[in-house]
Amino acid sequence: MSNDPNGPDPRATPGWLQRLHEEELSGFAFAFKARVLALGVVFIWVVLSSSWGRLPFLLAAIAVFFLVGWLGYATRNSRHMLAIQGVCAVVDVAIIVLATHYPETNWYDWALQSWLRRSAFLYLAAYVAASALTFSVRVVLVAGAASFVGQLASFGFVLHSAEHVDSFRGFTAPDALSLLRQLTEVQGIDPLLFMVNQLVLLAITTGLIAAAIWRARRHVERAVLAETERANLGRYFSPKIVERLASDTRGLGAGRAQDAAVMFVDVIGSTRRMEAVTPERVITVIRAFHRRIVPVVFQHDGSIDKFLGDGLMAVFGAPEKAPYAARDALFCAVEILDMIDQWKDERIDLGKAATTVGIGLHWGPVIQGNVGIADRLEFTTLGDTVNVASRLENMTREFHAGILLSREALDEAERSNPLPDEIRARCRDLGLQPIVGHEAPIHIIAIDRRPSP
Repeated sequence: MSNDPNGPDPRATPGWLQRLHEEELSGFAFAFKARVLALGVVFIWVVLSSSWGRLPFLLAAIAVFFLVGWLGYATRNSRHMLAIQGVCAVVDVAIIVLATHYPETNWYDWALQSWLRRSAFLYLAAYVAASALTFSVRVVLVAGAASFVGQLASFGFVLHSAEHVDSFRGFTAPDALSLLRQLTEVQGIDPLLFMVNQLVLLAITTGLIAAAIWRARRHVERAVLAETERANLGRYFSPKIVERLASDTRGLGAGRAQDAAVMFVDVIGSTRRMEAVTPERVITVIRAFHRRIVPVVFQHDGSIDKFLGDGLMAVFGAPEKAPYAARDALFCAVEILDMIDQWKDERIDLGKAATTVGIGLHWGPVIQGNVGIADRLEFTTLGDTVNVASRLENMTREFHAGILLSREALDEAERSNPLPDEIRARCRDLGLQPIVGHEAPIHIIAIDRRPSP
């Protein structure tokens, strides 16, 4: 069973990184569309509310802001994406600070008005929030750092402006801080505290948004990992037990021993026939064969241990114990045999080559766990039970039987209830038979094919 979920961490694989990268690219596209929409709203507001003196500058700022956003979007796949985003963030913040401080008449008076309205802070906070749409923690932190520096520059200009006004709104003072203190006195706030509070809020906003994006990415990561684990499990285990196994996939990595039924299925005579057809046709036929067999295995709560060319090995009762595993395996084997024989008859009617199978089934102790090396692990089933089941499948040609199963498998299958009469009527007791590679003979039961109609 290759590509087991207990193999290399999917987060370290190119596939996982690619999925996350695709989410970021989608975020950049969404962020750019949101920027264009926001700029459209700002454009309408600027046209309706700004004076003719400020309008040309503000329209130019909107145009540059759009171009910078497009540059960040267009270079989202660049190796230097983060550096480019940093430059774009600096330009964006500069535009926001300049636009909020660009005056109607007087630079200094307008700077003080903007400071009181917290214009720069509000726009910069919105800018940091908008960066979250990129779904990139790094971009949020870059936008937050640039906004923090831009807010500091804004405060520096406010202090500079307060030094160069004789009076503002009737307030006069000998120095900048005294003037600012008078302006905020009615609110009971010290001007330095007022400015530090905005910087702290901006830093907190950046941190919270970055943390939210980090949590969102972790959620996506967990969702993708769970989806991958379930997809991997679903390729080999019955859907009825996938959910239970997915919640404890790490337990599959350790070796475990328990009794189980092992079944081998192989197409009889396929190797000789496949030498005469094209490779494409060979793969098509094998896939058609597997598409018929695998769902039957899953319907009987079996798992696919491995695909063996045109055949497969299935296990029942492991890794999750099942009280009727041997009975499920026997019924599964009979259903597969009858289904493939019916398919064979249909192919004969269409003038195609006949296809039939041999099935071996044994019950006994098995060992399951991961084998291989760190970057190429395979969850597999080992033990003498596996070897005997494989030998029984090979011996179906010798005894002209569709299914050969051990007495142990039959007894376990009938432990709760006898087999249906229809299956019992098809059984032949072959007695003790020598098994290649096995010390003692095995008591074998043959299940014959249904007679052709």
